[in-house]
Amino acid sequence: MKNIGKSVCFILAIISMACSSSDDATVTPPVEAIPEEIAPVETLDFVNAEFVADMPVSQFNTSFVYDDKIYATAEDETYAFDIGSKTWSLLTTDTDTPKTTFDIGLNFIRDGKWYRLIRKGLFVFDFELNDWEVIKSFPLSDLIYSIQGYYVEAENAVYVLDQINRAEIIYKYDLLTNELMEHSTFDNNAGWYPIPENAFIINDTRYVAHLNDWEDMEISKFNEDYTVFETINVLETENYLDEGVACQFGDYIIFGLGGVPTGDANGNITRDPSTLNFHYYNTITDTFGTMNTPFYESCRDAQLVTYNNEYYLIGGLTITNNRTEFRSTIEKLQFEIIAP
Repeated sequence: MKNIGKSVCFILAIISMACSSSDDATVTPPVEAIPEEIAPVETLDFVNAEFVADMPVSQFNTSFVYDDKIYATAEDETYAFDIGSKTWSLLTTDTDTPKTTFDIGLNFIRDGKWYRLIRKGLFVFDFELNDWEVIKSFPLSDLIYSIQGYYVEAENAVYVLDQINRAEIIYKYDLLTNELMEHSTFDNNAGWYPIPENAFIINDTRYVAHLNDWEDMEISKFNEDYTVFETINVLETENYLDEGVACQFGDYIIFGLGGVPTGDANGNITRDPSTLNFHYYNTITDTFGTMNTPFYESCRDAQLVTYNNEYYLIGGLTITNNRTEFRSTIEKLQFEIIAP
C-alpha cells in the first residue's frame, strides 16, 4: 500500500507540474505604456519696460502712430511725439478736437489725413494745417456707444459694432455719403469695458480682442463681408482685464494689464483686482498662454501703440500708496519668442 500511495503522489505531482507549466506559458507579461511624445511649442515672454519720455499732460484721450510720430489728443489739445528725438510738440488747440469720456474709438489714415470715429461722430485731422474738422456728429441717444471694427479702404467704408450697450448690430459707415447704416446682426453677450486698439488682421483673418466679463478675454472674428461676428476662444484670468491693453505680435495677439480698483469716499483703495501679467493668443494653434514675467506695477486705462515692431505703452493709471495716480510716461515694452 505504501508503494501504491507513493505512486499516486508521484503521478499527482507530475500532473500539477504540467498544469503549472501550461499556465505559465499562457500568461502574457504586462506591457509598459509608452508615453506619447508631445512636441515642444514656442512661447512668448515679457522681457523689459524701458522709460522713454514723460508726457506733457496727465492723460491722453487717444494715441495714434503715423509717419514716425505718435499723435495724441488731450481735451482740446493735439500733440506729436517724435520717436527719434524723443520730443513733444503742441500742434494745435482746437475746439473741434474729438474728446471721449468712455470709449476709445477707431483711428485710421485716409487720403493722408487722420480720421477718428468715436461715439460722438467722425472727425478728421489735417497734418498740414494742424486742424481738426467735424465730418459727422452722432446723437448719442440713438446710435452707438463703443466703436470696435475696421476701416476698409477699398470700400470707402468702416465696419463697426458696439458691445458696450449690448446692441446686436454690425454697422457700416459710408465714408462717401457719411451715413451710418445697419449692415448685419450678431449675438452680443458683452457689455464690458472696451480694449483700445483691439482689432487685428492676421493671415487675412479679422480678429477682435474684447471682454465678456471683467476677467474673460474673448477672441472673435469677422467674416470677409462683415456680416458675421463670432467668438472662437475665451480665456478666463485670475484678475481683471478691464481697461487693459492689446497689440499684435507676429501671429500672436498680446493682451493684459487692467483691472479697475474699488475705493472709499476718501479715495483709498479697498479692493485691487489689477493684473500685472501679459497673456497671448496664438492664432495658428488657437491656444492661449501667460507670460512668465509680470509687469512691474499695476497699469490700467493706458494706450499701447506699435511702431516698427516696437511697442510703446502710453500713460494710464497706477496705484501708489494705496491711491490711484497718473503714470504720465511713455515706456517701450519688449516681448520675445522663447524657442522650444
